[in-house]
Amino acid sequence: MADFFVEFEITNYERFRNLVTVVDALRASKAADDWHDDEYWLSFFDDAARSHFWWPTPAELEDWKHRWFSTPVPQRFSDPSLQTPWDFASMIDAFRNGDYELVGCTQSGAKMARLDFEPFGHPYGGCGCMKALIESFGFRVVAEPVA
Repeated sequence: MADFFVEFEITNYERFRNLVTVVDALRASKAADDWHDDEYWLSFFDDAARSHFWWPTPAELEDWKHRWFSTPVPQRFSDPSLQTPWDFASMIDAFRNGDYELVGCTQSGAKMARLDFEPFGHPYGGCGCMKALIESFGFRVVAEPVA
């Protein structure tokens, strides 16, 4: 097992197997630096998983950008009206650009599992995309590395 991991509760074993399939595909793409388009990645996600991501219309995105850039820098990250869920493409891109090796996703207890990774350095990009992926399949993250 890796020293770095995101641990979560398994609430549905079929959805857990689906998550493992996505993690395996991400691990293979990351190791080979051979990335597919969003349509390929979307094929791993059902409607319930997709609903966890932000899918703004062009007008919604433009409005958000306007509000983001007109908000003073110290307030941008604490203003709840500027907080959005991950958008799907950004999550995939964060996996692609994270400075770590994805080790895999395995069951670690009766109802627990972990997504293991090994950072190459610090900072490695964080595990926000990993948490977003896990949560999109309906699982609750219970532990993550301390930055």
